[in-house]
Amino acid sequence: MTNTTTATTAPATIFTPADSKLSPEVHFPLQTVFTSDRPRPYLRFINLFDHSQMLLVVDGSCLDNGRSVHKAVPPVAGRSFMYKSKPEDFFHNDKGPLGKPRITTSNRARLRAVIAALQFMDWHKEGLWRKVVILTDLVYIVQGATAWLPRWVAWRWRWPVGSGSSSGRGRYYLNRDLWEELQAGIEKMRAGGCEVAFWLVTADSAGEEGKSNKFIAQAKDAARRAAWEHERVPEAQMESFTRMCGIML
Repeated sequence: MTNTTTATTAPATIFTPADSKLSPEVHFPLQTVFTSDRPRPYLRFINLFDHSQMLLVVDGSCLDNGRSVHKAVPPVAGRSFMYKSKPEDFFHNDKGPLGKPRITTSNRARLRAVIAALQFMDWHKEGLWRKVVILTDLVYIVQGATAWLPRWVAWRWRWPVGSGSSSGRGRYYLNRDLWEELQAGIEKMRAGGCEVAFWLVTADSAGEEGKSNKFIAQAKDAARRAAWEHERVPEAQMESFTRMCGIML
């Protein structure tokens, strides 16, 4: 008997600002948080209209989009995320969950930036947030996490027959390993009572008070800087960078 069960997944959601005229910096101002379980106050970007929502800003960069100038040297990407006043930025060589080298691309760097932002801290365990909003201008990330992912899972991660695939069995979608890792992070947050939502901001939707979008600009600068600074870091130090859930970041 043929198994006709269809795999399903619950994706992240789209964030809708309470006031579309406000820039992200105004909508989520930096605020000081006081809690009884911490000896010192700390900073978070908190929704002006709903104090149970906090903001993360992400971006990733890969020099020449994975085309290394020196064939003997694998391309290296930078990633950044911001959850308070200063972006966290890192560089990485690309390895999959089992340590197998992958070709680094801009899209993989961007996916890793989101994964790193969610894994950096157990945000739901702070006990203050019902929603973590991820701000980005990356359409690929937002569409994938909120709309495309359920379709890919339902199709068993293959292009269906007749959809342009060169093979009768279909071909695999790119970056499946990272999409699955991202989805695992989203589901972990949801299990802890905290929803993950994506806020897609483009140049024409950044708000009347901040068309240039300061948050996005800071994240992009940090990601590019991390990628460029790789050349000044000894190769021996590469393995010392954070290892999260079996993925070398």
